[in-house]
Amino acid sequence: MNILVLFSYGSLTSIDDVAGFYNDIYHGTATEENIAAGVKTYEAHGMADPLGANTARVGRALVKKLTKESGEKWIVYVANHHTEPSIQTVAEECIKLNPKRIATFSLTPFDSLTGSNAYEKRFTKIFREENDQTKIVHVATYCDHDQFVEVLADRAKTAYEWLPEAERKQAEIVFTVHSKPGVPKAHQTMIMQYETLAKKVADSLPVKDYHLAYRSGKPLPQRWLGPDVLDVVDELHAKNVPAVIFIEALSVIENIEAIQEITTDAINKAKGLGMSAVQSEYLNDSADFVDALCDHLSVELQMETGAATIK
Repeated sequence: MNILVLFSYGSLTSIDDVAGFYNDIYHGTATEENIAAGVKTYEAHGMADPLGANTARVGRALVKKLTKESGEKWIVYVANHHTEPSIQTVAEECIKLNPKRIATFSLTPFDSLTGSNAYEKRFTKIFREENDQTKIVHVATYCDHDQFVEVLADRAKTAYEWLPEAERKQAEIVFTVHSKPGVPKAHQTMIMQYETLAKKVADSLPVKDYHLAYRSGKPLPQRWLGPDVLDVVDELHAKNVPAVIFIEALSVIENIEAIQEITTDAINKAKGLGMSAVQSEYLNDSADFVDALCDHLSVELQMETGAATIK
């Protein structure tokens, strides 16, 4: 048996999960107001948590493809940072199953000290306390995978063409990712990956300029990566840019926070300033995105069936 472990920030399967989710985010200190605000946000969304639902579907699709192509059995677990099943719970379950191989994989495309890197270390530490035989493969990030870049560029092109024709060539792109605490030097790898991906996607469109922005940064005194996306919108308005295309480069699977900060806040701010605004679609569980992920996994795992390496 082989196990694919997908790391996720949090996967909610019921509105009843929201209270525990927010309490964990606040390290056990969430107030009734914090939780009530969270419940209200999810209720206003009117659908199941998109991050949890899409991550589960992507996981099922990936192991179906891996099982078919490898000729070996694969099962999937989603290991969450803030909800159950947690990284610890999944690691303990994997210990019981004693698999031949474990592949861990984050569905966010960049390396992150507080995200994918931390999740890998935590999972490995727990698992290795009981099992030092099973091979663990931490699948590398996929931000430079050609198929993934093509998929993201396809969504960017669709968004570009949605703008009024008279404004398209004067439009500018604003890429966004969730901010990180600390100075840029502490996040050099992620920033470099972000810059590289943004350039590749922007180069696929006839757009003059693009900008790298961050969201969810907290106020001083703690330092967070910037500039903030709303500040970038103000700067574009000051330059009389008529239209803006927002592209979320980290949360390629939509989540409530990204929806609030980009789809609602950033787009509404741009429109309120008289600019045309559009956001590229989230990739979610789309077929071309799953194909790109599966290709990346196959190459990373270097699986063999007979004499042929699966591509």
